[in-house]
Amino acid sequence: MSSITSRRRPGRPSKAEAGDTKAALLDAALRLFAQNGYAGTSIRAIAREVGLSESVLYAHFDSKQAIYDAAMALAGPQAATVALDDAPEDPAAFVGSFAARVLAAWDTPQSRQVMSLVSRDGLIHDDALNEGIEDALARLAEVFAGWQSAGRIRTDLGGPDDLAYALLAPIAHARMLWLHGTATEEQRERARARITAHAALFATALSP
Repeated sequence: MSSITSRRRPGRPSKAEAGDTKAALLDAALRLFAQNGYAGTSIRAIAREVGLSESVLYAHFDSKQAIYDAAMALAGPQAATVALDDAPEDPAAFVGSFAARVLAAWDTPQSRQVMSLVSRDGLIHDDALNEGIEDALARLAEVFAGWQSAGRIRTDLGGPDDLAYALLAPIAHARMLWLHGTATEEQRERARARITAHAALFATALSP
C-alpha cells in the first residue's frame, strides 16, 4: 500500500515553529513591557530580544497594540472567566475550584508581568482590562443567580451581582499586591494563603 508524505515548502515554518515564534515574541514583549512600560518598549526591542527581525515580528503581530491585546487575553482578567468552565456544580466546591484556578492562572511569570505592566503604566482603567473584569463578573453573577433561584445558597447576603463582586474583588486585590513581576516567594505565598482563606470563608457563608 502506497503512502503520500506531505512536505512543506523549503523555508516555510511549520505551524508548530510559527507557534513557538509567536509565543517567544509574546514572552519577550511581556518582559520588556514590565521592565520599561508599554510606551518605553519598541517593536525593534521586542524583535531583538529573541534575535529576530522586525519583519518576522510583523508576520505574527500587526502592531505593538496587537501584542498588548494578546498579552491581556493570555494573562489578564479573562482567566477568571476561563475558571468558570467545567466548574463543579456544588456551590462550596465551585468557590474553592474557582479561586484555585484563578490563582494558578495569575501566579505564572507572564501573568505577574502583566500585573507589573498594568501598575507601571497606570492601566487600571484600560478598556481591555475593564471589559475582562466586567465579563467575569457577569458570568459569575449568572451562576449565583441560578443557585439563589434554586434555593441552594443564601439570599440575604445580596443579589447575584453583589456576590460575584464579593468573591472576585479580594482575589484581584491579592493579585495586585502580591502577584506582580518582582514578587518574592514570600509575597506569592501570602497571596495564595489569603485567596485560599477567602474562598473557604466565602463558601461557608453561602450555605443556607
